[in-house]
Parts: sequence; C-alpha cells; structure tokens
Amino acid sequence: MEETSAANFSSLPTPSQRLSKIRRRKKKTREEVFSDIMEVTRKERAHLNEWKEVVSTYRKDASECEDRRDTRDERWRQEDRQEDQRWRQEDQRWRDATLGLLCDQTDMLRRLVELQEQQQDYRVPLQPLYSHPPHVPHLPHPDV
Repeated sequence: MEETSAANFSSLPTPSQRLSKIRRRKKKTREEVFSDIMEVTRKERAHLNEWKEVVSTYRKDASECEDRRDTRDERWRQEDRQEDQRWRQEDQRWRDATLGLLCDQTDMLRRLVELQEQQQDYRVPLQPLYSHPPHVPHLPHPDV
C-alpha cells in the first residue's frame, strides 16, 4: 500500500514544474477574460431561462389540472344536488299518494259505519242485542 502511495506521490509535478507550466501558458488579455466571463454569464442566463420555462410550464399544467378537477367536482356536486332533488320529489309524491289512500280509506270506513248505523235503525232485530243466552228456570228433578 505504501509503495502505491509513494508511486502516486512521485508522479505529481514539483512546484518548479508547475511554475514553469504557468509561465509557458499563454496569458489572456482583459478582453479575453471579459469575453469568457460574458460567455459563462450567457450560458448561466440561458440555463436559468430554461429552468424558469420548465417551472412555468409545470405551474401552468398544474393549474389547468386543478381547474379541470374543480370543474369536474362542481359538475358532480351539481349532479348530486339534482339527484337529491329528484329523490325528494319522488318521496313527496309517495307521501302524497299514501296520504290520499289513507284519506280514501278513512272516508270509506266512515261511510260503512254510517250505512251500518242506518241499517240498524230501520230493521227490527231478529235476536236480542245482548250476548248471553236467555235464562231458563231451573226445574227440580222429579226424583227429589
């Protein structure tokens, strides 16, 4: 392990080699440096604008999706209200029909009772109106 580290260390340039390389490198003028900075700035601005466009597209899509969901939910709520109204009307019709039937039945019973009362007033009863049998006197047994 130490041999590998030593080999890597020995392959690094010495300070004098680095200084010599720096001296041989072509020096940039102020215009070149300014031009490089402007190029980097343009690239960063372009990248930022692309990112802003992506974010804007995402927000627009999300907003449209939310609008569609709100529209759908409102349509469903409206359909639910209409269905509830139809059921309430149907229930009211059933209640009205049941009440009408009960009124008709009550009127029929009233008329039947009146008719029965009239028939009892005009006819002579064939039997006594009490429910127990007539009293038969007790006769003593002949052997007594």
